[in-house]
Formats: sequence, C-alpha cells, structure tokens
Amino acid sequence: MRIEQLYYLVEVSKNKSLSVAAEQIHVSQQNLSVAIRNLEKEFGLELLVRSYKGVSLTKEGEEFVNKAQELLTKIDEFYSQFSKPLPKKVLKGKLRIDVVPYMTLPDILVSFYKLHPQVNVILEEHSPQEIMCNVAAGISDIGIIFRTSEDPRFFEAVHDLGLSYESILDDKIFVCAGKKSPLKNKRVITHTELFKQKLIVSEDLYGWILEIIKRYQDPADLQIQKSNSMQIYKKVIEEGLAVGFVTGIGLEKELIFKKGEVVPIAIEKHNNITIGVVYPMANAQTEISKEFIGYLKLTTQDYRC
Repeated sequence: MRIEQLYYLVEVSKNKSLSVAAEQIHVSQQNLSVAIRNLEKEFGLELLVRSYKGVSLTKEGEEFVNKAQELLTKIDEFYSQFSKPLPKKVLKGKLRIDVVPYMTLPDILVSFYKLHPQVNVILEEHSPQEIMCNVAAGISDIGIIFRTSEDPRFFEAVHDLGLSYESILDDKIFVCAGKKSPLKNKRVITHTELFKQKLIVSEDLYGWILEIIKRYQDPADLQIQKSNSMQIYKKVIEEGLAVGFVTGIGLEKELIFKKGEVVPIAIEKHNNITIGVVYPMANAQTEISKEFIGYLKLTTQDYRC
C-alpha cells in the first residue's frame, strides 16, 4: 500500500467519479483506476461499486475511506510539524508534462501539487520522440523520457531541436513474465531467448523498442503485439500470453504491477537506460518548469541504487 493510493481513493469518494477525480488530482484515469484496483486486490476487498453512472463506496469501502482520511490527516500533521517550511513563493499557472508510458511517478506529482496547489499540472503519455518534438514545438513544457547509452544520435537530436537535457537517474529494463508464463522460473534471459517469445509493448513505446530490437534482429521475424491500454497490457502478461517490459523504478514503485504479480527477468546485457528530462533552453523556461525540474531532481535522489 502506498500513501497516494489512499489519497486517490479519498478523492474518488468525494467526486463519485473516476474521471472527475483523475482530473482534480492531475493523473490519468487509467493510472487512477489501476492504483485503486491494486489497493482492492492487496486487501481482498471491493471498495467501489462501478457503473456507467459513476462509482460509489461499498460498506467496506466507506469504513476504509474513513480510516484512510484519519491516516492522511495524521500524515499531514506529521509533515506540518517536522517538514521544512513550504516555499514562500506562490506559483500559479499551468505545467504541461509529457512522460513515456508507465513512468508517471505519481508520488512526485502528488507531493508537488500539494506544495503548489495553484499549479494546474497536465500530464500526457507519448513516445520519447514525440515528447521531444512536443517540447520543441511548445506544446509541452517538460518531457520525462528514457534513452539507451547505445543511441549515438540522441544528443544530436536534442541539439537539433533546440532543447536542453539533464539525466535524472540510471535504471535498467527488465522483461516481465506472468506466473503462468513458461519463463516464470527464469532470472536472466538472453536476447536470443527473448526474441523467441511473444512480446507486448505499449503503443507509444513500439517505435522506440523496435529501434533497439533492430540492433540484434529483424523485427519482422518477431511476434510483437501493441497495446494502448494498461489494463490489457497487464492482463496479457499476467495470463502468460506474452512477456512485456518494465523499468527497475517501475517495479520498485509499483507503477504498473504490484510486487509479486509478475516475475522480473534481467536481460543478459545492454539493458541499461537513463531517465532524464528535456526542456527548452534556459531563456525559454517558465518559472514553474524550473521549479518542477529542481523538485524532480531532489525527490528522485532516493531512487538511486
């Protein structure tokens, strides 16, 4: 259980709608829904009654929300007593953030919103290339992307688009297999073994994954399924119908799967990635985007190995 899951559930109970709650707390409806379903699964409870008219709390859900509100109040009291003073400057306005799929880092977004409640954070998922183009075109203020060290054209592309880039932290890509998968007992997999499997990838990451695969094998020889639904992506993997990919942070922070739902398999080599942020040159940055980038770097320090 994570604090933001309780926060999400309380907001849903207030708004009686997943879509309205998602808009209020600036996360995607899909991520919100998955977070609450994971909470229900962890406690073995049905907390919400879902219908086309919206959502309502079950009897157990009402009791759960009451306890969650008590806990969140205690946490707020704890922060008020022991945390550093809130920033004196008041930020107002809009912050448009593009992220690669399944890297929304909800704990950071929620805590940033609490510090700056008058900032309207708009979050969208896109491919790394689309994110860079959107930031360059002024469609988005900031992009959170990942890259491989084997991509020699990356910094050239950043420069050509007139962007700045900062690495935030290093991570690894893992293969994730369901407990019904024939790979469930593996701990390390080679590229040769991996490419014999059915693969499923996010539609927004399809092109990026394909470019990596081309370094080792013709993608036309592989069975690759695209998905633009997190629920379908999860279900296909959990049922052992295909294997997917997840970052180390995604595993640690349970951004897609809860611990124990899938088996993470290390790729034998060339599985290192760097997560970073792209943004316009310094003179084109807004005060809000500068504040968020600084906050992002500060709050991801404890993610480092």
